[in-house]
Amino acid sequence: MKFPSLPSLKISFAVVALAFCVSLQASAACPEPASGTLAICQPSANSIINQVPHIEAVANPTSGSITTLKVYIDSKLVYQNGGPEVSLFEGGVANGAHHLVVNAWDDFGRLYQASENFSVTGNLPFSCPVTGVGVRICAPTTGSVISQNIAFTAGFKGNTAIKFVRAYVDSTDVFDFAPAAGQDHVIAGGISSSPGNHTLTVVAWDTNNTVYKSSVGIKTYYEADCPPKGSTCNPGIYQTTPNDGDDVQSPFRVDASVQNNTASITAMKVYINGVQVGASSGPTFDQQISAGKGTHILVIQAWDTAGKLYRLTENVNVQ
Repeated sequence: MKFPSLPSLKISFAVVALAFCVSLQASAACPEPASGTLAICQPSANSIINQVPHIEAVANPTSGSITTLKVYIDSKLVYQNGGPEVSLFEGGVANGAHHLVVNAWDDFGRLYQASENFSVTGNLPFSCPVTGVGVRICAPTTGSVISQNIAFTAGFKGNTAIKFVRAYVDSTDVFDFAPAAGQDHVIAGGISSSPGNHTLTVVAWDTNNTVYKSSVGIKTYYEADCPPKGSTCNPGIYQTTPNDGDDVQSPFRVDASVQNNTASITAMKVYINGVQVGASSGPTFDQQISAGKGTHILVIQAWDTAGKLYRLTENVNVQ
């Protein structure tokens, strides 16, 4: 394989920097606890969260007012404010087990505290070490079913420094990248693909033009998205309720539909933590779903007559 000349490089999208922390506010639905206590409403203890946890907590002081509230994940301060409650989506939390602590202080200096464990799944790994030399694709793995907006984490190491990395979906060049000195991996996203079966290949060249590569077979599904420019949204499952991170009471309404599809929808199914809890035979689903108290992963899937898959995944917290 011939190494491409650097002047002809095109960067088709931005490298995704996933190792940073982003906090987004959301409306709270966390009931006030008993006097003198602090309660974490979500995530629930020992729950598994898809990608981004919604953290809700509220403190009720014995007397006076709460002046400071701080949120820690794995002993690291990730958020603080000057009120009695918090509702935020915390980005940059890696896959795996975590320990959440929320502390609050009142104007008399009294401490109120609650803590719990939770786990995260569905994010790209933040690193991808390579044993020996070569290219390693850490995510997606072979056989993965992922969004049509492909993202990947790949590591690379050569006999000499790696000077260029290129990714292909099937035979199409979708990503060109020149690593910085000492860089040994890349996290990238936003690679548009048609839903179906594909091969993702990552190729790297070292300074001696030695070539290293790795490939994985994947299947992609339609994911709902409305581009910022233009008036047409992509084919996908669009939900009315619940939204990601919502607090609900069981049973709760799940209302979603497949929109902008190019082939007729034959079935929709709803899953809670991997267990099917509802189904319909057309492009809409509007049913009451029962689930136990706690934070759950809600997945809605649909299939069309062309054999294409549609998927929506979000978290829901049953109070």
